[in-house]
Amino acid sequence: MHRTLHDCSASVGAQRMIFKINLAETPAELWQLRSDVHLCISRLHGQAEAAKRINTLLAGFAGWIEPAQLVHI
Repeated sequence: MHRTLHDCSASVGAQRMIFKINLAETPAELWQLRSDVHLCISRLHGQAEAAKRINTLLAGFAGWIEPAQLVHI
């Protein structure tokens, strides 16, 4: 998740997201942050780029999150 925000860290919203990511204790908690991460990225780079970055996370969450929740944006 940190890598999805690598070029957004100058924004206050991204800093908040990084803080929330650091506080997450389980893969499920991280996965629940994906829409907020998507919003941070889309503000700077557009929705298409944000969706692309979030969708690259799917493989990393496989086996940790119920398959029904692992859907492409």
